[in-house]
Amino acid sequence: MVATKAKNNGNVKQKKPKSDSDIPVLRSKGWQKVKIKGHVISDDFTGYEGMIGLEVLKEYDPALVKSTEKQSNDSSYEQKNRRKRSKSGKDSEESSSEEEESDDDAENGAASKKKAKLAERHALRLQKQREKREQRKKERKQKKAAPTATETKPIKSQFTPNEDYEPDRFALLRPPPPSDDEQLEGAESADDEQVPELVPCEPQPNNLDMTKWHGMGVPEPIMRALAELGYEAPTQIQAMTLPAAIHGKKDILGAAETGSGKTLAFGIPILSGIMELKQRNDDSGIRKAPKVKGAQGPVEEAPPTKDNHELTPPPEELDYVSGASDEESDNENDPEARQRPLYAVVLTPTRELAVQVKNHLVSAAKYTGINVAAIFGGLSVAKQERVLRQCPEIVVATPGRLWELYAQGNSHLSKIENVSFLCIDETDRMVEKGHFEELRSLLKVLNADEERKKLRQNFVFSATLTLVHDLPEHMQKRNLAKRPKFIKQTVDQKIESLIEELGISQPKIVDITSSQQTAQTLTESRLLCAIDEKDYYLYYFVQRHPGRTIVFCNSIDCVKRLATLFGLLNCNPLPLHANMIQKQRLKNLERFRDNPIGLLIATDVAARGLDIPNVEHVIHYQVPRTSENYVHRSGRTARANKHGITVMFMEPGEVKAYVRLHKTLERTEDLPLFPISERFLGAVKERVNLARELDKEELKLRRTQSEEGWMKKHAEEMDMIIDGYNDESGSDQDEDAFIIERRRNRLHVDTVRAQLSALLSRPIFPKGFSFKYPTSTGQLPEGTDIASSDSRSAVETMKAAIEDMKLAKQQRNKRKRKV
Repeated sequence: MVATKAKNNGNVKQKKPKSDSDIPVLRSKGWQKVKIKGHVISDDFTGYEGMIGLEVLKEYDPALVKSTEKQSNDSSYEQKNRRKRSKSGKDSEESSSEEEESDDDAENGAASKKKAKLAERHALRLQKQREKREQRKKERKQKKAAPTATETKPIKSQFTPNEDYEPDRFALLRPPPPSDDEQLEGAESADDEQVPELVPCEPQPNNLDMTKWHGMGVPEPIMRALAELGYEAPTQIQAMTLPAAIHGKKDILGAAETGSGKTLAFGIPILSGIMELKQRNDDSGIRKAPKVKGAQGPVEEAPPTKDNHELTPPPEELDYVSGASDEESDNENDPEARQRPLYAVVLTPTRELAVQVKNHLVSAAKYTGINVAAIFGGLSVAKQERVLRQCPEIVVATPGRLWELYAQGNSHLSKIENVSFLCIDETDRMVEKGHFEELRSLLKVLNADEERKKLRQNFVFSATLTLVHDLPEHMQKRNLAKRPKFIKQTVDQKIESLIEELGISQPKIVDITSSQQTAQTLTESRLLCAIDEKDYYLYYFVQRHPGRTIVFCNSIDCVKRLATLFGLLNCNPLPLHANMIQKQRLKNLERFRDNPIGLLIATDVAARGLDIPNVEHVIHYQVPRTSENYVHRSGRTARANKHGITVMFMEPGEVKAYVRLHKTLERTEDLPLFPISERFLGAVKERVNLARELDKEELKLRRTQSEEGWMKKHAEEMDMIIDGYNDESGSDQDEDAFIIERRRNRLHVDTVRAQLSALLSRPIFPKGFSFKYPTSTGQLPEGTDIASSDSRSAVETMKAAIEDMKLAKQQRNKRKRKV
């Protein structure tokens, strides 16, 4: 229960002293206990000053809300009448004194002039009030006659509640409009009090319920951007890390499954911390001064500007980098931009992941005015120096290019020693010995000052952060003696070594990975075949189950061979490996995202962190070398609670690697076999064999053409003429045997290409094809429709096969018991 005081609207400067008998009457009229929910603020922010600043009460009863406007009208009306009576008493005394004393005529004239002026002012005030009242009536009538969508919008107030409270903890109360009689006469009876209208808080865009984000400390500008992105609720890793990171300023070590939202789990605290530092006008040290309740002002939303976030060019404009044109040279020379500090550094293992993290941060920082830039190899150093001249507050980079620019003495990167936030994504890969030596050099610079190291907030995230391997074979052989020289590292020891190496002072460890290390919605399987049959089964899978598919290989040569072979089979493959130029790598990724049935053939460069939506299938063309690679490869599908399937192609020589991987992941059962219909493998093999032959013949033709070009070049230099090279229609008798062979190869290539085109024009799986996977009875399970089986996805097919395998196992066990 709270108390409100009515506003005194008296216009007379001199007040008559109140008698003792009047005081209790004024107290009873001027003070009243009411129960409210939210702030009571009028449209023009007047008349309710006594109510502003009150907290929301959890239990709200509309019947107990009192209209404060009528209280003020009642009390002000009685005070005006009391003043009028006192004035009339004074006037009567003055009139009697005028009759007795004739010397006071001049004074009486001045008093009458004052009264006339006061009457004029009062008349003008009443006239303005009548005009306002009529205008309000017209507006209300227009709204009732033609309601619009703007009616439901809440009143936007300049008052912003304290950041420490939840966004929906305060609301505005709009009092009902007074009638003409109330405005003129001033008051009515206290029994006819009206209840104010409750105005709802402003809804988030897209009509999303963002209440699940409340209590985590996410600022309102970031909440608005999250609502536009459609993030209605935080993921599990975000819900467990955001409060500790934003409120407690803890160092976060997070381990979660792939596709669980780890990027925003460290991106939101970094953006929130930078906004806090900007409000404090502090360049560094997020832990320097803890947040004081009520000490900070409201958070201002910066309008979204295109210039703030175009610091890294899109793939189609990699030859042009923002800052290179004359229009942007003024922004580079802006002294305010040069004075912007470097708040945060985010390190990633791959270039594609750096671009992706940068895009996620830009989307979340849309209304904060925070600049984000991506720095990575494969682009011109000079162009990236122009990007850094704009002094972005957040730099997302790969360790190699970042260290290169820092060693060259870049002015903005020289502030890296004072960064307030450091994030290392996919940390287990980054800190491996023999990889990313530049990262260790950067850590030495960052951890050189012990005091600054304690003030910095660190974020460490990976899907395989808590995964521990067995000792390598050469170490196990050396442990055969009585005293073991090498001991297997435990999970706690791995975490402790990370904390010590990265300079973490206030760690909070969040591990939500499951025992199987992969997503719950992922279906895993394997396929046994010979090494020269992998191409057959891969082509069979791509044709039988169309959809967005990623094929992972262990070597670049394998990627190149498969890209050429499946290009001849009209599958439109997109290669991705480390030897490609960066522009082509990013273009292939964009094309793969845009194609719903795209085929991406890649090395492990695409295994970590890439968030490509709606990837349905992941194929391990070769068994991964490590269990981390298997987890991250499989994590490209079944993201954000969507279903996906992974198939591991395994030949006899890879069984040993499969057993080692199986043991590291602590699996108790083998992966189930993916069902294949042998009925259509003949047509698949015919097409693939023709494509292989065509590939070999084209390779021979390219070699002969290169040799011919070499001979032509040297013949022209020596001014020699060689018969047959300039005459394509000559006879075999007049030409050299080398020229004859080249022409025959070309004819053979054309013949094979025509045969392959004829085969590819016919479908492998005819319309109405019923996919019958191997079962114990050789028939489809009960309840399976032939028409529906034609359109089943790979996940549904595999799940049906697993159920059938379980039924067959149960039948075998029953037969054994009977025997």
